[in-house]
Amino acid sequence: MPRSENPQAPPPAVSGKFLKSATSENSKAATRSIENLVAKSPAAGSLEVWKSDVFDCVPFSGLRPIFVGGGLVLCSYIVHATVADEEGKWHLGAIATVMDDIGIAAILSEDGEYQITVDFSISFFSDAKIGDEVEIEAKIVDRRGSLTMVAVELRRRCTGRLVAASRQWVSILRSFHRSNL
Repeated sequence: MPRSENPQAPPPAVSGKFLKSATSENSKAATRSIENLVAKSPAAGSLEVWKSDVFDCVPFSGLRPIFVGGGLVLCSYIVHATVADEEGKWHLGAIATVMDDIGIAAILSEDGEYQITVDFSISFFSDAKIGDEVEIEAKIVDRRGSLTMVAVELRRRCTGRLVAASRQWVSILRSFHRSNL
């Protein structure tokens, strides 16, 4: 089922509970955060990454936000050679990086504040190979005090098969100490 190309427009099958508290400012900030990661990424498959200081952004090349708002982020991604291992499968570390940052974007889309991951658990179910398109869904599922839990799922678009699922607890990023280093 095709989804809206506007990252601010709600997807057709999303529960209203996520959309009630969405503010356009927070949604726009989260969308900009994702777009900035993508913008810093070298071109998919480029070997220039090994000569640059943007290595951390490599997994985001080709990431496309579909919907961002109210604690929910939906993205599309095509696996490229730069994030693949020697067998042509999406590298597990690159998957973890994408899941972590998209989970944080889900919280940013509702709260408007950057958060830091304090506990992160990933289960891998199948692989995705170079050229495979995956859908990424991150949503807030629980809050306890200053902690928020986000669930992230990656599925192959063509089959709907689950590639990986994560649960991460995050906390508000507040700096009480400034380093002089």
